[in-house]
Amino acid sequence: MRALICLHGLLSTRADFTAITIKLKRRYDKIVCYDLPGHGTNALKYNTKNVKKFVVDIYDSLASQYEIIDVIGYSMGGVMACYLQSVRKVHRLVLLAPSYRYLNLKNYHYTKTSSGGKNKISAVFPKKNYLHIFRFAKIMFDLSNEFSIIYPETLILWGKEDYLVKEESGILLFEKIKNKNKRLIQLERHNHFNILNSPQVLNYVNDFLV
Repeated sequence: MRALICLHGLLSTRADFTAITIKLKRRYDKIVCYDLPGHGTNALKYNTKNVKKFVVDIYDSLASQYEIIDVIGYSMGGVMACYLQSVRKVHRLVLLAPSYRYLNLKNYHYTKTSSGGKNKISAVFPKKNYLHIFRFAKIMFDLSNEFSIIYPETLILWGKEDYLVKEESGILLFEKIKNKNKRLIQLERHNHFNILNSPQVLNYVNDFLV
């Protein structure tokens, strides 16, 4: 019996994984994609304590029924996935543009528009969300200091046109992977947003999680 946990990105929701869950639904007995604390319908306060507990609780709720648990983390969720694998046994790990260390939020607007997004930065990051972003920075810093080794078989996918999260983030994480089955793939014409729905990415993920 196999289960998959999907952890989404900042200021987003579980809907990040619509295309991925459709692609992978035949591979798993259970796929769970929840809104993380402070996102979507989740009213929990967005802080390090709640994030850590939330992702561990998701894992523990599955562990009694499923012997194999894989995890996919996108952007912010990639760092949460790295934390989770340090405290629980994860079989395979997929990191999509994980926001580890090197993050440039000033480039959010450029990345959004270059990927065809219509929102201006003022719409994407209204004033009420700036506190959320500061919390994000602290949470990512806290979680990044919680792990020094990545144990599972791991695939990292990065878009060469990702101006929001630098490729150094993926390289640093790749160096932490101790498992021999590890891959870091950088993709042409991919950025921080279209990487989620790219057929090429979906195929790489599907093949890795066989």
